[in-house]
Amino acid sequence: MTVVAIIQSLLIWGIIGAVLFSLFVVFVFRSGIVYTARNEDGLLKNSIPLAGYLASVGFLVLVMLFLLVANYFGLYLRGFQLSFWSLLTINLALYLLLFLYDTFVIDGLVLGYWRPDFLHLPQAMGAESMRTHIRKSIVPGLLFGLVVALVCSAITFYFFW
Repeated sequence: MTVVAIIQSLLIWGIIGAVLFSLFVVFVFRSGIVYTARNEDGLLKNSIPLAGYLASVGFLVLVMLFLLVANYFGLYLRGFQLSFWSLLTINLALYLLLFLYDTFVIDGLVLGYWRPDFLHLPQAMGAESMRTHIRKSIVPGLLFGLVVALVCSAITFYFFW
């Protein structure tokens, strides 16, 4: 696999992921699912009900499914033979692209400043609360990404390579 092919795959799947993530954000805000685990200011609730945990686990499953689909269609079906560590690096890079998109575009720009009416955002969720949310989510988000990339890489490597 060449560097150009890796970058091409990351760009294609990064764009697909960003579009899917944007649609997911619209869905969870329009449906109110986002508030099962978060307060109106966007921060996690002190006491999360079962529905909040289910929504969080659902999100985890969707992220993992996305990485597995990207591995299958973007790498395996294209005939790339990768070492586990190369696969882990690619999965982590794709996760980081989506994490940066979520953090700076969705949370910072869309939820913090643009605040489109179709999302029905509460007044408490504004630029200041999104700055706090971003600061609090960077370390856990990166650790989450490492674990997800590791698990998805192991599943892909074991079943496909």
